Amino acid sequence: MKKLGVFVAACVIAGGLSAQDNRASVGLEVALPMGDWADFVGVGFGATLGYEIPMGDNIGLIANAGFISFAGKDLEVNTGLGTVTVEGKSSSAIPIQVGGKYYFTDQQEGAYLGLLTGMHLFSSDGNSDSNFGVAPLLGFMVTENIDVAVRYQMLFAKQETVVVTGTSVTTEEETVTNSYLGLRLAYNF
Repeated sequence: MKKLGVFVAACVIAGGLSAQDNRASVGLEVALPMGDWADFVGVGFGATLGYEIPMGDNIGLIANAGFISFAGKDLEVNTGLGTVTVEGKSSSAIPIQVGGKYYFTDQQEGAYLGLLTGMHLFSSDGNSDSNFGVAPLLGFMVTENIDVAVRYQMLFAKQETVVVTGTSVTTEEETVTNSYLGLRLAYNF
């Protein structure tokens, strides 16, 4: 986490030398959970701050941080003796990510591809956790000030599974990939 902070600070300091082309942005986020994770987590809404430093003709370094609140979903569990409803808990995430963009036309204009990587700090019902994530993204600069992007956010999390064999009960830890489709509408300054 410290290395991520040092990288972001270095990008901001390096970008200060040519600050006239740097862009700060504020964006609204919608997060649509996918796969098995969507069984437990509802739609997320939030806001993010972004910063972009142009590097050459078509490349930009980016940093994003924000807050996303996910609704909880009730889950029906078949216990063998009947069905039990487990009440879903809402959760929140603080995504902190850095990455890059490649513009197909001119710098900070038109369509672009990008990649973000970093951490999501989760909090739910008094518990907290952090997960490393990677997100390819596709976006379009509608105007000089309006940016629309969609990303496929993959989060790598540890999950404990209870295993019952005969009369013994054990737990196994495995890495799972939770994912969501992130939609961002941003205003650039």
